Amino acid sequence: MPKLRVWAKEQLKMSSRKLTGRNLTMPFAAITMATLLFIYTRSSIHAAKANAALHREADGGQISWKKQSLRQHGILEAPTKKNPDPVGSALDRLAGSVPQEKGKVAPAELVGRDATEEKIRERVAEGRGR
Repeated sequence: MPKLRVWAKEQLKMSSRKLTGRNLTMPFAAITMATLLFIYTRSSIHAAKANAALHREADGGQISWKKQSLRQHGILEAPTKKNPDPVGSALDRLAGSVPQEKGKVAPAELVGRDATEEKIRERVAEGRGR
């Protein structure tokens, strides 16, 4: 029994270390990496489900592997989302305007944008080749 008491005293001495940045770095890094991995996996699973639903809808209710292969080789067009820019349409809905056609920008007075922001958006759209 005396050896057990000596071991317990040594363990208490070891556990009474001060908390410093050096002692907290590894647990903090591990928690951060685990959180990032969790968020990444959740978002990629969500994106994969949305993509599968889009392809399923384009194929008429069930994914056609033949059509999928033709899409991947550029023979068929890729299915497009009904709402390609959800942020822009949310701004349009808040402003009470009708959603614009693809590639066109809503008038500044409808969405609440100033003229400078409108010019920047037009230049960005031209750069993307829309």
